[in-house]
Amino acid sequence: SSLFSSSRAVAISFMSTSPDKKDPAKDGDWEKKKTAIFNEFIRCLSSPAHAYGKLFSFKYTDLIQVLINIKRTLAKEPPLVHCPYPCVVVGDIRGQFTDLSYFFKYFAKDEKPGWLCQRYVFLGNYVDSAKQSIECVVFLFLLKIRFPKSIFLLRGSNECKDVNRELDFRQSFEERLGKDKGADMFHMFNEAFTHLPLACLIGTHILCVHGGISPKLTSLDDINKIPKPLNDPTEDDLACDLLWSEPMLRLKGFKPKDPLGVNFGRDVLESTMKALNVRLMFRGHQVMRNGFSTSFGTVITLYSAPSYTEQPKPGTKQAPPQPGAALYINKRAQMGFKILSHGRGEQSFCKDHDEANKGKDYEESVDDDDNK
Repeated sequence: SSLFSSSRAVAISFMSTSPDKKDPAKDGDWEKKKTAIFNEFIRCLSSPAHAYGKLFSFKYTDLIQVLINIKRTLAKEPPLVHCPYPCVVVGDIRGQFTDLSYFFKYFAKDEKPGWLCQRYVFLGNYVDSAKQSIECVVFLFLLKIRFPKSIFLLRGSNECKDVNRELDFRQSFEERLGKDKGADMFHMFNEAFTHLPLACLIGTHILCVHGGISPKLTSLDDINKIPKPLNDPTEDDLACDLLWSEPMLRLKGFKPKDPLGVNFGRDVLESTMKALNVRLMFRGHQVMRNGFSTSFGTVITLYSAPSYTEQPKPGTKQAPPQPGAALYINKRAQMGFKILSHGRGEQSFCKDHDEANKGKDYEESVDDDDNK
């Protein structure tokens, strides 16, 4: 039976009902039913039990329909997407569904959940070696399907098959769905990842990527020339750098980085940003001690998974969990960090960061009804 076979809100199976292409009226009925199903899927998955770590009982047929619809949605987007102000920027989630839920909870208003109250730009790395990686990516896919002009999902380095296979993403599916269906689902989710965009322009002067810049990046048009879907980003120099590059202090120019991408210094960053006509760059990819870090005054690295702990290297101690951060940008492009940190055995939000950056007042029009 499907996820919703016993639901009191929607008792319908994804696979037992399909659009009738010969009858436009029935097509409309199918779209309404599908919307109701996805709304119920979001409601069930966002329940407190799953937000606090309980694994969701996913059904193979339901996941198939999520994948069909997310690919349709992402296929419409170019490699470089655009998001107006105001919005929230979120760094690496790394399979931490509890942390993701807390950020949405923070931006909720009255009885409306956070995903209905703000636009969001996610910088990638939704999956990792965590027990709720599937919950994270399915939930974000559902939100993207339902609210395509408010949820922007960029591809991270972990959204590559060779990487997430090593992070036990395939094993997670096999443990829940069985070996054969789990293996199929692993490949199908990675196929969906090939449709994710690689960059986002917030307003007109803020560039968002997962990793960093590239010697191949001379204009924003270069990003849109990257083929999509992109099966293997490592086969495209620019795409590879956008996913794996990192800033390096006291470096001049570019320097190849092991295993992939490049390190870049202030000089090439400034020249690249001038060529692109951008003033700030937001990125993820790295664990930050305070949830965020600034480099060269124009690069902000966000890390949004305080529950995540990296495996210690041989002979070293386990590093303590780090706070996570999201960045809120209002309609005047003023910015402030929202910090999520660990209390005594619980997660708790701290107040806005005292040294929150404030951007210039860029005049950008925002249409609050742009999802209609």
